[in-house]
Parts: sequence; C-alpha cells; structure tokens
Amino acid sequence: MKQRTLFEFSAGSDGTLVTGVRLKRLKQVVWICLVAVLCGALFSGPLSTAILLVAAVALVSTLLLLQQGKIRFATGSLLCLLTLMISSLISINLGIFDLMLLGYPLVLAYAAMYSGRRFYILLFGFILLFCSTLALATLYGWLEFSQPKPTFNSFITLNILLLVSGLTMRLIARDTKDVLLQLKQENERVVASQLEIQRLAQHDPLTGLVNRTQCELGFRRAIANSSQQSVALLFIDLDNFKPINDALGHQAGDEVLQKLASLLQQQLSEQDVLSRFGGDEFVVILSQWQDSAQLEQRICNLLQSCQQEFLVQQHKIQLSASIGVTLSPADGTDFHLLCKKADTAMYQAKKMGRNRFCWYHSEMEQQQLDKFNLMMRLRVAVKQQLFTVAYQPTYDLKTNTISGAEALLRWTDAELGVIPPDVFIPLAEETGLIQELGLFVLQRACAQAMVWQKSGFALGIAVNISAMQFKQADLPKVVTQVLNDTGLAAHLLELELTESVLIDDTALVKQQIDQLSALGVRFAIDDFGTGYSNLGYLSQFSLSSLKIDRSFVARIRQNDKDLALVNGIIQLATSLGLHTVAEGVEDNQSLVLLQQAGCSCAQGYLWSKAVSPQEFESLLS
Repeated sequence: MKQRTLFEFSAGSDGTLVTGVRLKRLKQVVWICLVAVLCGALFSGPLSTAILLVAAVALVSTLLLLQQGKIRFATGSLLCLLTLMISSLISINLGIFDLMLLGYPLVLAYAAMYSGRRFYILLFGFILLFCSTLALATLYGWLEFSQPKPTFNSFITLNILLLVSGLTMRLIARDTKDVLLQLKQENERVVASQLEIQRLAQHDPLTGLVNRTQCELGFRRAIANSSQQSVALLFIDLDNFKPINDALGHQAGDEVLQKLASLLQQQLSEQDVLSRFGGDEFVVILSQWQDSAQLEQRICNLLQSCQQEFLVQQHKIQLSASIGVTLSPADGTDFHLLCKKADTAMYQAKKMGRNRFCWYHSEMEQQQLDKFNLMMRLRVAVKQQLFTVAYQPTYDLKTNTISGAEALLRWTDAELGVIPPDVFIPLAEETGLIQELGLFVLQRACAQAMVWQKSGFALGIAVNISAMQFKQADLPKVVTQVLNDTGLAAHLLELELTESVLIDDTALVKQQIDQLSALGVRFAIDDFGTGYSNLGYLSQFSLSSLKIDRSFVARIRQNDKDLALVNGIIQLATSLGLHTVAEGVEDNQSLVLLQQAGCSCAQGYLWSKAVSPQEFESLLS
C-alpha cells in the first residue's frame, strides 16, 4: 500500500523527479517573495517590519534548503511561511479590511502548483478557518479594526502584492504552457506511433506492401465489387533467389525484393492488390481485365518485370519468376484455398522449366495429394524396412558367364502395389530418406554377396549411390563399417555413380572416392553419356568401368549413329583401362554388335531381369 505523508507533493517535487526547470522556478518564486518582503519592510510600521524581517530570514533559509536539494521540506516551509506571514500582518493591521488578504489566493496558487493534494487541503482549510474566525469576531465586536483609509502604505502594499502576483503567475503560466506543449507533442508522438503500429500490422516492413491479412481483405473487396467478372489470384515465386542471399548477403536480397516490389506495383491499378507473403513469394489480386487474352497479357507483363536487371551492391542481378494462376469463383471463393491452388500451379510452372505461368487445374491438386500420400507411406516403409533388394546378373561377354550382380531396390506397397524406383527414389532424395535407403541396400547387397561367396561364387556386387549420400561426407566411414560387419572384401564391391555426382562439389567427391579406392572399392559411371559428359572427370577420379546407358544400346540395331556412339564409348574406355558394361541388352543381334565392338560385360532381359536372391542362385547353378 502506498505510504502517504503530510508533505506529499506533486510529481516532480521529489529530488529525483524534479526537473531543472521546476527547481529553477521555485528559486525564482522565493527570490521574488524575498524582494517583495524587504520592500514592504521599508514602508511598514515597526511591528509589521519586524514580522517581514523574520519572514525574510526564513525565505533565505528556504533558498538554502533548495540549494541543498531538500525540495519537499523547502516547498512546505515556503507555503507555511507565506501563510503565517500574511495571517500575522492581517491580525495586527486592518483585519478583514487589510489588503494582505489578496496574498492568500497567491499562496493557494503556489500550493496547487507545487504541493500535493493533502497539503493543499490542510492549507486551504487553515486559511478558510482563520478568515472566517476573523470575520465573525469583527462582526460580533469581539475584535475591532479601524476602517481602512487610503494611505501611501496601502498604495505600496497593493502594488507589491500585484507585482508579486503578476510576476509569479507569469512564471507559473509559462511553465503551464510548456507542460501543455509537451503534452501536445507527446500526444502527437503517441498518435504517430499508433499509426505506425497500425501500418506495420497491415504492411510488410521490408517492401511496404500489404500483408496477408490485408491481402485477404482486398480479395474480398474485389469479389464484392466484381460480381459479374472473375477475379484472378496470382502466386509469384522467384526462381533461384537463394543464391543471391548466399553470395551477396541477405541485405542484397532485401534490396532486390524492394526494387522488384516497386516494379510490380507499377504494373497494377489502384483496384489491384499486391502482397508479399514471405521470403521471395508475392500474391497479386487482379480484377481489372476484360477477357482471358488481356489477363494473360497482364500476367506476362508481371513476368517481364521480374526479369528486369537490378544493380545491387555494384552487381548486376537478373531474375525470373514462376507464377501460378487461379480464378474465382471458378476455382473457389475461399482466399486460403485459392492461395493453396495457385501455389500448386506455381510449382507446376517450375516443373515445366520456370520463368513462366501456369493455370491451375484440378488434376494438379490430385497429383500433389498423391505425392503427399506416397511420401507418408514412404516414411512408414523406410521405418519398417518394407523394401526388398533384387539382383540383376551381369554377364562376361567373352565367357558368357555371370561375373557379378547389380543390387536394385524394390518397393511393393500393400495398397498401391509395385512402386517403380524412378518414382520413389527421387521422392526419397527430396525428403532426405535416401540415406537410410542407401544404407539398407548396401547392407543387404554386401551380406548377400557373402552368402554367394560361401556357396562358392565370388561375385562382385554393384550398388547405386545417390548424390545425397556423397554430400553427407561420411560415405567412406559408412562403407567401411558395412564391409567390416559383413566380411565382404572391398574389391568385390562396386559403387555406381551418375555423372552429375562427379560434377557437383568435385573436391569432396574426389576425396571420398580416393579414400574408398584406397580400400579397394571399385567405382563405375552409371548411365554414361546421358549426363554432362565432361570427359575430364574420367582422368580425375579412380574409376573402374563405364556403364553404357540402355537408351543407346536399344537403338544400335536401327541407328548407325548410336552404334558409332557406343563403339566410341567402348574405345574410349579401353584406352583409359576401363571396363564397359552395356545396359538393357534384349536381343542377340545387339549382343553380337556389342561383342564385335569389344564390350566387356552386359546385362539385360536377354538373360534375366532383376530377381530375388533365391532366383539368382538358380541362375548361378
């Protein structure tokens, strides 16, 4: 509970709160009163002079208290002193007819300005009681005072009172005006702050565009004002924006977004809405168009704006964007649902090559839903290890015997049936599950190779390695651990890579390949000729064989150019001391052509598809 005292003065009377201006003003009031008291003493009678001189000494003491920072005590002393001085002078002079009565309102003004409520009430009560008592005593004849007569002393007293009142009230009024001015300025700052808070609550702080909430309100207004015309909702996502932040920093990325927002805004009318949804995503609401051709032109204009060249930090930056387009009410009237559909169409535009726009179709949403469901089932399958490993034999074309096997992952879902590897493998890479799948295949394949070895067949086993597995930088450790756990000799393990793996982060890939090659692990390039085909990597990395892609092998009977290409690959591999493995051999004529070209090994349906371990053992026997 707050403790209250008699001298509970107003805010600012405490030494820690009183401003320099307020302290200065109190000193000025005391000085004015001191000068007035001394002047009055010069023209007063002996008894009045004595009272005034005592008051003057007390006022000097009050100045000393103020100088020492004892604000509370000094203020209370000043008000009590002035009240007692006026009361004493009235009592010994003309009583209720004395001009000094005019000093009471002045004292009360000081009290109202510089003291607290409790002290003011006590002081006012004392003055009221004193004046009332004096008036009653005069009325009933208990005290007698002579009738006032105009004298020189009364003239002096009146002028002194008026001067003191005028000067001190002027000082107090100036302080009051300053306070009011400060309050006005503070109120203006509060209003400005509230407006800024409201603006920030409705706008994106980076670009100044409206946020999602205001965009939704704008969409509703557009729907309400366009009852006979469709409203288009566009979802814009910049292509390859992340490298800007990575290379130049987020400040540069923010500057690009600000400039782009300004360019996009120039393409829109006052009725259209442009909102930044977050990151490098924007949503546009278009309601001013007559037909689909005009709408497409407006969308193309927005695409061209995204392709403008920006100068940021002395770097020239040129971007592109992918846009998904939905129409209301054709695709729905719910804002959030339309945003989701436009986002789906935008991703379809990215799949189609980026830097384009794509209309939403209901089939897209079903594709997204199917992908999501497959992703969830894939997670469960990985967790419960619901996969199998099939093995396709590789034949030595000179001896026509099995020289090895390629381990291939297979997934049969209980509800969806057989899921092709080219469907779930990219999904596993996208979700990060490829690490667990890759380890699963590697462990199963090496363990199976040991089973065949114990049965008398020392076959090499080939396992595909994803680019994501190389990026983890721990592949040598993982492979070494699997070889130690299964007991398989390192030279019997061949890891198959795509050309894209060798192009991406060459230093890291080369380091891991060199570490594994030192153990004896062999490496093959899978689907050779379909990737970047930068032949420089053939001399950089420790490779053992090239696998000729099935797309070339399938056409060597009909197309002389493909036959020449296959012959060239085989000759190149031979000159580099590499084996060649032809994939997808399905007929004897192709086999003969490959043998004539000097191909080392082959695999394909001519011999066998990928089969279970038990069926593979039958092929071996």
